[in-house]
Formats: sequence, C-alpha cells, structure tokens
Amino acid sequence: MRIYVSGSLAYDRIMNFEGRFADHILPDKIHVLNVCFNVNGLQEKLGGTAGNIAYGLAQLGECPVLLACLGRDGDRYLEWMDSHGVDTRQVRHIAEEFTAGAFITTDKSDNQITGFNPGAMNFPCQCSVEDMKPDASLAIVAPGNLEDMTELPAQFRRRGIPFIFDPGQSLNIWKGPALTKAFTGAKILISNDYELELIQRMTGLKLSQILSKVEALITTKGEEGSVLWRGQDRTDIPASPASQVLDPTGAGDAYRSGLLKALALGKDLSQACLWGAVLASYAVACYGTQEYEVDQAQFAQRLEALGGGAAA
Repeated sequence: MRIYVSGSLAYDRIMNFEGRFADHILPDKIHVLNVCFNVNGLQEKLGGTAGNIAYGLAQLGECPVLLACLGRDGDRYLEWMDSHGVDTRQVRHIAEEFTAGAFITTDKSDNQITGFNPGAMNFPCQCSVEDMKPDASLAIVAPGNLEDMTELPAQFRRRGIPFIFDPGQSLNIWKGPALTKAFTGAKILISNDYELELIQRMTGLKLSQILSKVEALITTKGEEGSVLWRGQDRTDIPASPASQVLDPTGAGDAYRSGLLKALALGKDLSQACLWGAVLASYAVACYGTQEYEVDQAQFAQRLEALGGGAAA
C-alpha cells in the first residue's frame, strides 16, 4: 500500500521573550504600535502538516510519498525526510521563494506573537495521480496550499483512490460550498471538536448531513480521546497515556500517521483510531513535532493496553 501525503512543509523558528508583552505595549498608543522584543535565542524545528504526518508514518515503517512544495532553503528539510525513508521525488521546488516559515515568540505568560510566511506553500504541488493504483493507494489531504486541497480530492475521487480530508487550520480560507465539495466522498473527514463546529457553521450542514457525505467522521478531543462516527454509529476512542506531556503541538498529525498506517495494514477503522491515539502519545512527550522516536515493542505494548490488539 502506497500512502500519499499532501500538505505543508515548514520551518518553525521558536523564540522566548523573558518578559511579558503586556508590560511593553501601551494601550493608549496601540494605533501607533512600534515595539521590539529582545529574545533569548532561537530554535528551529521542522514542521508543517505533510512533514509531520510523513515523519510519523516513517517511524512506523512506512515510506510515504510527499506531495508538497519546498523553497530555495529546503535542502536540509529534504535531507531529513530522505534520511527517514520518506519518498520525496514528487516534492516541488520553488526557487524564487523561501520554504514556509512560522516565527513564534512566546513570553513568560505563554502569550504568543506569530508571523507566518507561506512562501513556497503559495504554489500547488502539481502532482499527478494517474500512476496511483486505486486498489493499492491511500491518501490524506492535510492543511496546505488551497489549490491542492481543492483539486486533489476531485482527482482522488475520479481515480477511485480513498482519501482522508483534514481541513484543520486552513478553515479560515475556505468558503462553505467549496469545503463541502472537497470533503464529499472522503473515506474519512477528520478534525478536532472546535474545527468540526466551524465546519458545521461554514457549510450550514448538521452532523447527520455531514455523515451522509463521507464514509466516516473522526473528531479528536485531546486528552479526552476521539470520537468515530460511521453513519449513525458512534464509537468513543480513549486517549493513550503519555510518559510525559511537554508539547501538544503535532499530536494531531501523529494521530493521523497512526491512523493511516493501520488502515494500510487493513485494520478496522476503530482499531486504526487506537493506532492514532498511541502515536499521538509519543508526539506530546517531546518538544517539537518531529522529535519523537518509536520503539516498536513499546508501541505494541501501549496499543495492547488500549485494546488495539497486535501491532502487525
């Protein structure tokens, strides 16, 4: 089974400000705001939905195919993906742009100021689905370039390739009718509970109407686990206990990686959700979205403890 991962590739530049933003912003001068924060160093982490999902799949022994764009500074990202066995041959290089990047400054009260440059993500990946085999392919359309998120579902439907649609943080750039069209016919529509509420408001669809347009709906709820809907049948999926919780960022992408891996193995959808829950428990225990490493024996133990059966 070949797994195709569409979404974003990005660098996260993370900075910490030792003070509080509020102490340096004058409310009565907000209309002429001009501030500078001296930060305590900078860390660069690899991120982006496609990169995070592909990394998780590689940790579970898969060789996913990346469908995304990198800029002129993307070589070290490409090398990282290649070193983990990810197929990067369909990554498009945009020489005139930088790779997408988030510049995140956090103060001592955990307030954040973020600047995001989409850069190469402004361009579609221009991949071809003609060589994908419907009976041996599985895809996910994760937040990234809007043209990709619009066109790839249509191509996958035409080609008969099962796909997961994950609008996530891209919801602010969608219109309701286009969003409905994009997820219609998906094997799974996946989001967190807040995003599901936004989807319903944007599309004007009730939960029952959304369920009629997709094979299944998965709603993640953080430490409360997740919910799987197949038609009117609801299954509550528990969260997998983490060894520690350092950073919830990337847990959702790890969940999707585990889900995809289990589906590629032919697991039942409720079992596949448990695979997602277990891999998410690894992601939250590390600072950064592509920092965790999976011990296969330990993964199997966590999966069995959750009621997911053998990890094979």
